[in-house]
Amino acid sequence: MKSFQTQERRFAMREALFLGIAALGAWLFLDHELLEGRTPPAWNLSEFLVSTIVVYLFLRTIVVVVEMRTPRTHAELVRCPECGQWLDDPSAAGRAAHHRIEMTPKPSDSEIASAVALRKAFDAVRVAAQTSRDAERMQGPPTPRVPLENISSKDLVAAIDDPDLLERLRHGPNPPSDPRLKR
Repeated sequence: MKSFQTQERRFAMREALFLGIAALGAWLFLDHELLEGRTPPAWNLSEFLVSTIVVYLFLRTIVVVVEMRTPRTHAELVRCPECGQWLDDPSAAGRAAHHRIEMTPKPSDSEIASAVALRKAFDAVRVAAQTSRDAERMQGPPTPRVPLENISSKDLVAAIDDPDLLERLRHGPNPPSDPRLKR
């Protein structure tokens, strides 16, 4: 058995064994009358190959089904019914210890709105700071290639050449009224 030490060799040996058993099963299937003492019917190679393939697939299916495992089940309560976290100790004392830990409550709608507004304010300050740094580098304020009033579709095409144009127009004093540009 030392010659089949590697996983590839064991796999090849197992598959060769399955093919041999499948070929024997196909031969018995086609020549079953021989077992009863009568003369076997004539069959060709294609019938033998198809029968071998069917028996081989049947054997592989049996192996796959046998190797399947049932999913693990938990006999005791292991999740907290309130928060859904796994409990280390499912006993009553463990559940009581878990309930002593105060969980962070979900934020209200007003807290979410204020957090979003704060994030937008920080983003606006960051963009303004970046624009001022760019203006200092260029020795003056940036001048757009198009007027800052309502932007047209031609201006959108022109914005391809100037990727910062749309951002400057959106955050400028007179933002465009085009519905395609959202704040």
